[in-house]
Amino acid sequence: MKKTADTGHFTPLTLRGLHKAALLAGVVLFAISTASQAQTVAEEPLPDVADITYDANGRIIEQPAAPIAAPALNTTSIPLSDDMGGLRTGPAESGRATREGRENMPEGSVDGRPRAPFEADPFEPQGLRAGSFILRPSLDLGIRATSNADNSASGSSGVLSETALRLNARSDWASHLATLDATGIFEKNLSRQYVSNPRGQIDAALRLDMSDDTRLNFGLGYSVNREDASDPNGISAARTRPLVHNLSAQAGVERDIGKIFARAVARVNNTRYGNAKLFNGDQLDQSDRNNTYVSMTLRGGFEVSAIIRPFAEVEVGRRLYQNDNGLDRNATQLGLRTGLQINSGEKLNGEFSVGYISARSEDDRLRDTGGLSLDAAMNWSPQRGTDVQFGLRTYLDSSPDIGGNSSILYLANINVTRMIRADLSLNARLDASVRDNHDGSGTDYGMGAEAGATYWFNRFFGVDGKLRHEFIKSDVASRDYQSNSVYLGVKLRR
Repeated sequence: MKKTADTGHFTPLTLRGLHKAALLAGVVLFAISTASQAQTVAEEPLPDVADITYDANGRIIEQPAAPIAAPALNTTSIPLSDDMGGLRTGPAESGRATREGRENMPEGSVDGRPRAPFEADPFEPQGLRAGSFILRPSLDLGIRATSNADNSASGSSGVLSETALRLNARSDWASHLATLDATGIFEKNLSRQYVSNPRGQIDAALRLDMSDDTRLNFGLGYSVNREDASDPNGISAARTRPLVHNLSAQAGVERDIGKIFARAVARVNNTRYGNAKLFNGDQLDQSDRNNTYVSMTLRGGFEVSAIIRPFAEVEVGRRLYQNDNGLDRNATQLGLRTGLQINSGEKLNGEFSVGYISARSEDDRLRDTGGLSLDAAMNWSPQRGTDVQFGLRTYLDSSPDIGGNSSILYLANINVTRMIRADLSLNARLDASVRDNHDGSGTDYGMGAEAGATYWFNRFFGVDGKLRHEFIKSDVASRDYQSNSVYLGVKLRR
């Protein structure tokens, strides 16, 4: 390189040469980088659909690497209440459709230029890490105005404030899985009819993967709610209906042997009733209704294809009452079902079954109960941004008293969520109930319809509104009611 004799600086001619050399070196490095990147992309295999495995609920268990990584599928199971009251299943969590792990992602650009990375849901909460768990807390605050505050035949209008606390925890382990879901809903009267209806539920589950073909499942649960006014075995003359506490535990094992699969689950469910408060202020003891149900369910089936797996199952249970009241109130319950498990990925997954259930009391003076059993839990996504959930459950309600109402209750719901934009979603829900009463009081029919919307300002704050209409038609005046309500609130989450 040539310097001037007096200053020691490079001449303009030399500087131009350095610029040309740097430019040439940059072009060469860019060409090498581009060629290397193209070779890497070309050599990376595309995911094979056969390599994607799902659990019984349609969730992806293991997904191979892809050129553009997508979050794991997190399909929410259908929320069905264990409340025997009919329509009081409650509205589903209104908000966002689950957008993780979508198969029908946006197409690439027409001109072939690289598109910016696609985020499945820019308003999805990221959660908080606590050790090896991801916590997702949320808080809903709102006002509900209703024409029937307690959904009873004698109910009147009221305005209530509602506070809902929720927590979801999920393990972030390489194998095994632990989950926790907790919900508490509190209401406070602001005007008109007085209502006291605390509701809460907590469910914990643990899955241990013993091998690729064997899994152990454990679960614990607790729920509390006010007995529904339309319950045929409730106290119709009560000013305040009793609280119902339910504690459950289960343990099971699943085993796959080639195309054959089997499952065994043992369950214990304890139900306890609080006191009913009468209009004169007296407390009516309801402890004679306390009972424990112990059951064993065996399921077996085979894999016809990667999508369809038929199965058959048998359930044998024993219901034990705390007090005998001069009767042998204990009963044996039997259930026989056959059905299909369907798994075509996130587009359609779930199961449905049909069968027969019956309960026979040890005392011949008590009424036996039996009838058709229908159960289903299906998830369907007809197109990107739309999620449909369908649930159907059958409950056997056997009366522990002479002349009491033994009945079979069918609950069904359809929930549709449509994502209009990343920050706006619409929700519609339809509930239906049919109670086949075996005491000569006919059949009770119920229906509920709800529509709502949620708008998110960011990941952490949104507004929520919904309208709901519901009713039950019965030949018994104390069970018949209708209600209209409107709700407006805010949603906070992390």
